[in-house]
Amino acid sequence: MTTRRNLACFLTVFCTLLVIPAASSAQPRGSERGTVNQIINGTSITFDFGRPVARGRDNLFGGVVHWGEMWTPGANWATTIEVDKEIELNGHAVPAGKYSVWMQPQPDTWTVFLNREWRLYHDTPVPGDQQLFSFTVEPQEGGHMEALAWYFPVVGPSMVEARVHWGTTYVALTIEAPLFVARTLPVAERMAFIGRYQLVGNDPTTGGPLTVPLEINTEGDQLVGRWGRGRVELIPTESGELMIGFIRNGQLFDVAPEMTLRMIEGDSEGGIELLWEGERSAKGDRVP
Repeated sequence: MTTRRNLACFLTVFCTLLVIPAASSAQPRGSERGTVNQIINGTSITFDFGRPVARGRDNLFGGVVHWGEMWTPGANWATTIEVDKEIELNGHAVPAGKYSVWMQPQPDTWTVFLNREWRLYHDTPVPGDQQLFSFTVEPQEGGHMEALAWYFPVVGPSMVEARVHWGTTYVALTIEAPLFVARTLPVAERMAFIGRYQLVGNDPTTGGPLTVPLEINTEGDQLVGRWGRGRVELIPTESGELMIGFIRNGQLFDVAPEMTLRMIEGDSEGGIELLWEGERSAKGDRVP
């Protein structure tokens, strides 16, 4: 009996030790942390921010956040923006990296600051010698947002609008990414693709049959073509395959990196294959 009681006691203590760390690792915060990410033109943009809650207060700006106060648009640790390529924020160049975001609200205009020191608490003095730049924006009125949010209501090929919104007030920022510039292939490699093909296989998006004519030509040092009746731009990857870029109103608007074209090695007739995430989906024989 003693052995059983000792074993039961040991198991109870052991299970308690397992439960306590798991329970203590989840802690509520008055302003929970949030993250929002958007990719445009191959550039990743991420905002990380605390989310204060209005809780019935109708004097968020001019009251909770004092006019003229240096405020990180969030709570607790400073709101940050991180980009993996250079962007322009309201016309100002932002090198790839991570920065803290600060705003100084006034009744009619707000001043926005970006600071190179990103690991700051909301009431930490902001180091002036690390300031990247500042600019002014006008606050706007919108629907009620109970918990502060950053979001992207407008997304274009190389531009997005980012908003920070709390209560009925929001501020909009414009972010532009570098224009996409397609790689070029050496002349001999470009010439190998030129021709007309009849692709036959499976449609990777529907699973049904695929039969489509493909014609490849050059314009300057770029490869272009017709996919069925639609005009496409063919964009070389690092491995020499071609991504299919779709054209709308004369502009490149969508590139499908999961769908590529590759010449079939050892095919004396110059056959081509359509790959979906690296696996053959269709084969195209060259036609006169």
